[in-house]
Amino acid sequence: MDKVVIYGAGRHAELTAYEMKRNNLHEVVAFTVRNKYLNKTELNGLPIVSYEDISRIYPPSEFKMFIAIGPQQINRAREEIFRDAKEKGYQFVNCIWPIPDFPEDLIIGENVYIGQDCAISNFVEIDDNVTLITSKIGHHCKIKANSFISASILAGNVQVEKNVFIGLGSIIGPNITLGEYTVVGMGCAISKSTAPASVYLNKSTEKQSFNSSKLKLL
Repeated sequence: MDKVVIYGAGRHAELTAYEMKRNNLHEVVAFTVRNKYLNKTELNGLPIVSYEDISRIYPPSEFKMFIAIGPQQINRAREEIFRDAKEKGYQFVNCIWPIPDFPEDLIIGENVYIGQDCAISNFVEIDDNVTLITSKIGHHCKIKANSFISASILAGNVQVEKNVFIGLGSIIGPNITLGEYTVVGMGCAISKSTAPASVYLNKSTEKQSFNSSKLKLL
């Protein structure tokens, strides 16, 4: 079992460490963040150390790494740490929730997170540094590096270019390409391919002028 340092000290990092331990995937020994974010020294009994000192404290010859941060700066923050840690000599593990009937033909990179209740069809390719949370991925989909997909549905033959963000409850139709750095907000339906750096936002649900006491059907 690999000994792993997780980059991050927030809720996603905490969840990742829990899942690695619960599912006997890897042994998490510590968390790490850059000095400017180092405002506490431990998380759930494990040390949080300075990323600037990581090679000395947990050298890449003995430890592997997992980057567990969200889609900040359209995933650029996670991409930057991934590249920097690789330059330091670190290898990366994946955090993949055990999925029944997991497709044997899945092509998958490194530093990939696939959470509980994801469903993945056949002929799917997932590149490095991708996060999938409670999502359904159709057949022949290709998800490029650094993308983040949260509780959404991809139909068949969707190509997700690098650094794409897809928010909660969105649906991507079949045979579509999402251009790099596309942002799809919560609850959107995409039926055509998108240009790079496109932004799609669904209107927020409006508060009604009456209160719930006026509803007779609930």
